[in-house]
Amino acid sequence: MIDTGCPPGALCALHPTLVIHGQVRASANPLSGVLVTLTAFRNGCTGSTVTLLPSPAEDRTDSLGMYRIPVQPTESVPTACLRVAYSALVADTNGVALHVPPAVPETLRVDLTGP
Repeated sequence: MIDTGCPPGALCALHPTLVIHGQVRASANPLSGVLVTLTAFRNGCTGSTVTLLPSPAEDRTDSLGMYRIPVQPTESVPTACLRVAYSALVADTNGVALHVPPAVPETLRVDLTGP
């Protein structure tokens, strides 16, 4: 049996199935207190999006420039594109499978580094 972290009969309306985390830096210096956003696209890295819960999917970096965004997509998508952004710093990650609960949470690290 696969442990999904959601006991039988439990309400899993906000059960994260994907956790995006990483660090935001300008050169070698971590950026603290900046807002990092996450967007999921169905096909390629533009066009229609997949709603992520909570919405908006975002987090502020800590004193080391680290962020963590746990999300639950509202629909399964076999090869989504995830866009992690802070201001002009953007990272696109293609081919990420999005799963709705019950599913084992997956973790993906995406770092943003600017000049």
